Amino acid sequence: MSLDTRKIERDVEAAVGADTESIAERVRTITLAALTEGRLDGKALRDVMNAVLEGAQRGAMPVNAERSAAFKEAMHGLDQAMASAAQATQLAMQEAVGRSAEFSREGLRQTLEPFSTLESDFIGALSDAARKTSGEARDTLTELAEHMRHSGTAAGARVRDAIAELARASSSLAWSQFEGGMQTLLNQTELLASLAAGMLRGVADRLHPTDRGAERNEGKD
Repeated sequence: MSLDTRKIERDVEAAVGADTESIAERVRTITLAALTEGRLDGKALRDVMNAVLEGAQRGAMPVNAERSAAFKEAMHGLDQAMASAAQATQLAMQEAVGRSAEFSREGLRQTLEPFSTLESDFIGALSDAARKTSGEARDTLTELAEHMRHSGTAAGARVRDAIAELARASSSLAWSQFEGGMQTLLNQTELLASLAAGMLRGVADRLHPTDRGAERNEGKD
């Protein structure tokens, strides 16, 4: 998956610098668009998360009460987008369970593995960013990280649902398909990551049907 992380940063920076009331929605849209560009895998999640965080930090400067609120709205949008990504992967897993001849329990587990640390990665990224700054910016980042650590995130809740569902459904799948070795598992995880990206495009279309339709029409010009 080839991502233009600089563009993500610029788009998020501009979104955070605009009307506070719609920041979360705009950041969610930007994040979803980036995550649907290729396979929905661990690297994509990390790259997009870091790019959104970097852009939001720049857009919130100089930090004051209003800019602090704008940054928090941006992080809410990122959290919601990551929750949608986890939901798309869960939907892909549901389809894979129905095609148990093609997918193994181990293949599904490896596909979900990058999501298992999604919440802690999110909180860790905020904490790391806090350590690299000072003053009100540091306070904002630290406060948000602590809030998420104690209250959880929308993405984390969705991932926990997916893990629980996999545990229930996996009894119908083979323990693993080692006949094909590691290449078989790699093929399964790549296929599921591509399937999840397709599912996420469907989620994004339902959230923003007009915007997504306009993008497709522009591409035809």
